[in-house]
Parts: sequence; C-alpha cells; structure tokens
Amino acid sequence: FIHPISKDADGGTARWTQSMQPSAAHERLKELLGSYEITMRMSMGPGQPTMESKGTDEITWFAEGKWLQSNWSLEMMGMPSKGLSILGYDNFKERYVWTKVDSLQTCINSAFGHFDQSGDNLILWGTIDEPMTPEQDKQVKYVYRGFGKDTFVVEVHDMMIGESDTKVLEFEYRRKK
Repeated sequence: FIHPISKDADGGTARWTQSMQPSAAHERLKELLGSYEITMRMSMGPGQPTMESKGTDEITWFAEGKWLQSNWSLEMMGMPSKGLSILGYDNFKERYVWTKVDSLQTCINSAFGHFDQSGDNLILWGTIDEPMTPEQDKQVKYVYRGFGKDTFVVEVHDMMIGESDTKVLEFEYRRKK
C-alpha cells in the first residue's frame, strides 16, 4: 500500500505538528466541564404528548485541552440507558467534531460544525439511523444552545421532517453546584 507523499515534506511535517496543538477553539471546550442533571424531552410527533425523563452527565477531559468525554445515563422510552460522547475540535478540518455511542443502539452517531455568529450556540450536522422508520443516514442537526452556561440545552432536529418544527429531542442540562 503506497501513501501519497507531499511534494513539500517539510511543510507537511509543519502542518501535522501545528494540527496537534490545542487552539482557541479547544479553549471553548472547558466551558462544558462539570456534573449535570439532565431532563430529556422527546416528541413522538405532532399532536403527541412529550415524554420526559431525568438523568445525569459527567463531562471531563478525555485528552486534556483537546477532547471532552461525556458519560451520561438516563431513561429513554422506559429503558435505562447510558452513553459516551466525545467532543473536540479538528484543527486540520477547522471544525468541531462529535461522536456518540449508547447502550441501547448498535450504531455510532457523529456530527461536525461550528459556533453560530453569536458564539453562544454550537451547531453540528450529522446523520443517524432510525430503525423505527427504517431510515438510514437521516440528516440531523444538533444545537448546543447557551453553550457552557450553567443551564444549557442540546437539541436534536430531524431535518427530514421539513423546514419547521424539526426538534424531536431536547436535553436540558443544569450544572450541579
């Protein structure tokens, strides 16, 4: 197997070394560090009652200054679940990256994106598989509203619904004092 070699080998090494260094974008990640109480709200469709459940999340460094890990547990559709999310910033691609696995599913979800112009909301775009419908690689949007505040919300939007009323899940985070 032959790997392409940069015509500018010295420049490639410099780019690689630079991409390994924490940046100002990584500095934002520490705003999420802490222990949280979570309230999850799930919409099963227009006109349907919203289901609500409680849980907890511990957000710590996986690799200090670069990657956060979120270890959460909550009840989902009457079943206990736990999960692991990783959030960081990819210097090379110049975007935030996120991935998640949980105890209920056999798939891995991932997304990428940027802060909006206000700098208060991190917006990530990705895909999920939806065995109930049975859609594969469905477009979704994740929004961290009020990123890093003591109370913030993570929204999950199903972009296949249309252009409005796309929010299907909401996780309200309250930092434990």
